[in-house]
Amino acid sequence: MGHDKARTRWNNGTLLSHAVEEVSLVATRVFVVGALDFEDPPASVLADSVSGGGPLAGIHAALCHTETDWSLIVAVDLPLVTAALLGFVAGHRGMRASLVVVPKVGGKLQPLCAAYHRDLLPQVENALNAGELSIHRLLEGVSTGIVNDPRPGNMYVIEEQELLAAGFAAEMFLNVNTPEDLERARALAKTLHV
Repeated sequence: MGHDKARTRWNNGTLLSHAVEEVSLVATRVFVVGALDFEDPPASVLADSVSGGGPLAGIHAALCHTETDWSLIVAVDLPLVTAALLGFVAGHRGMRASLVVVPKVGGKLQPLCAAYHRDLLPQVENALNAGELSIHRLLEGVSTGIVNDPRPGNMYVIEEQELLAAGFAAEMFLNVNTPEDLERARALAKTLHV
């Protein structure tokens, strides 16, 4: 984008204020995780616990500071994600004794619009300590049960068909990385009424 995506204008605010607003409609407390240079941030800010750890370090910071069993993690650059969609994802907590609830769209997991149980924290720490920063690699381990947890199938995947049947469009997971993505998101917001 050429600048901090969190500051990108969206509706009457920024991508950050929009994300905080949507999450606050379904969560009891909202934190912004990462290095944030805002004079008046729309929510309390938690620094990444591991510098240079990317999104996995953000998940780690969230799980370290949570006072609840579950944390809903949402990337700032998903402007079409709504409170209704977040509530739908959060509503699947505890399915099959899961540690993670993650949507799958276009054949790809959406780990930055997902719910994580704090019992996953040791596995996140192990990955960070090993320098393995891929959330997808972590989720592969969770789904195959190699995260030293006796529960089989520790990840509940909300398949695209289930999302569509519930009235959610696959386009809601559009990630805004370029000015062209932003314009596409703005056009889709009108047709999706988000």
